[in-house]
Amino acid sequence: MSLPTFRMEASDEQFIAAPTHRVWHLLRHIEQWERWNPYVRVFSARPALNPQRFWWKVSGIRFQSEITAERPTRTLQWRSIGRGIVATRSWLLLSEGEGTRVITHADVEGLALAIRPTASERLLRLRTRQVLAALRAAAESSPEHVRAN
Repeated sequence: MSLPTFRMEASDEQFIAAPTHRVWHLLRHIEQWERWNPYVRVFSARPALNPQRFWWKVSGIRFQSEITAERPTRTLQWRSIGRGIVATRSWLLLSEGEGTRVITHADVEGLALAIRPTASERLLRLRTRQVLAALRAAAESSPEHVRAN
């Protein structure tokens, strides 16, 4: 008898009063995430590899991730494998007036979610909101810290 795989999703969006190239720079330069995102720890990011692979930790879980799709200043997606979890996170950046509308979606599945499914789903939604808030704060702060690609 096999155990059922648990699956959950979280989506959210945020308007950021900054140009898309600035928001893109923050998202795409994984090796610099810790400068603006207090919820993650990056162990290794190798920008020279294509596709780019990176190792990081969020919410106590260490992930090995790989960028699976990107369209500069428009879309970014990666797939992550962690202890008992497989996740996909996608980002869509839309130019909107003087700023950028950022839409993100996470799709997570695995047996590790079965331990505390309600708490896991709440944490996924919380982290999604928190990363959007941190991204907004960083992108809207002093522009000299973030250059266009």
